[in-house]
Amino acid sequence: MDTNDRDPNDHNAFLKFTYSDVICEPSGIRSPRWSHQYTTKIYEKTVIGTYWVLTIVFGGLLSILYGLMNGILTFLFVWIITPITVAWFIIPLGLLGKVWLVAMKSLIGPFFESFGMIFSKVNVNINRATIQNMV
Repeated sequence: MDTNDRDPNDHNAFLKFTYSDVICEPSGIRSPRWSHQYTTKIYEKTVIGTYWVLTIVFGGLLSILYGLMNGILTFLFVWIITPITVAWFIIPLGLLGKVWLVAMKSLIGPFFESFGMIFSKVNVNINRATIQNMV
């Protein structure tokens, strides 16, 4: 695991902004350089400090909560949802699919075979002269 890139899939790309993205001074009016540098550092340190404090206080608890939720969902899908889905839907739909196939082959199949025999005698010839006359 790369400890420098903790968001390799860019799930939180919308959170990657800086002081200049938040505080935008117009070109005609500017604060003094020292004030801008000072407020930039205050902003950056405040964001980092707030994130660290909230991560330390709530990070472990939320990790436990998300782990429990993931474990519960995995258990539900492995032992309850998937077996019920297979038993109630996949198996009956497989049987229904076989009945449907027999019905289609016996009711509609003859029509398609007849149309196939009718149109099997159609012969289409395209040559360049015909195409040039059409254009």
